[in-house]
Amino acid sequence: MDANVLFSFFKKHSVTRKLIFSYKLELYSPDYILLELKDISGEIINKSKIDIGTFELFKKVFSWFVTFVPFEDYAGNLNDAKLLIPDHVKDVEYFALCLRLNIPLWSNEVRLKKQDGVKVYNTSELIKLIES
Repeated sequence: MDANVLFSFFKKHSVTRKLIFSYKLELYSPDYILLELKDISGEIINKSKIDIGTFELFKKVFSWFVTFVPFEDYAGNLNDAKLLIPDHVKDVEYFALCLRLNIPLWSNEVRLKKQDGVKVYNTSELIKLIES
């Protein structure tokens, strides 16, 4: 899952949270996302209209559902990922992880579908896939 999907976990009435809680999904994300989460925690708290205690609780809870993978585990796939999405440097690590684990990416960014090396599902597509 990419950062935008993960960050939507904090929103009130989050479809992402309901989806994660309702189904046994094996979710993976690069571990650097935890640093990014810490760096923008104030923004998440403000946009999600939650307090710091709720933020910390949600952060702990989603860590039970997402495996955060160290960079070293997928670093060998970075070059292939760069070839797939040369114009999207900030997303290269997600693609490298997907290539390493041979898994699709959960992202709501349409532009990431414009390649053919990694299947990308948005939230609606993932729900349909799970329910079928």
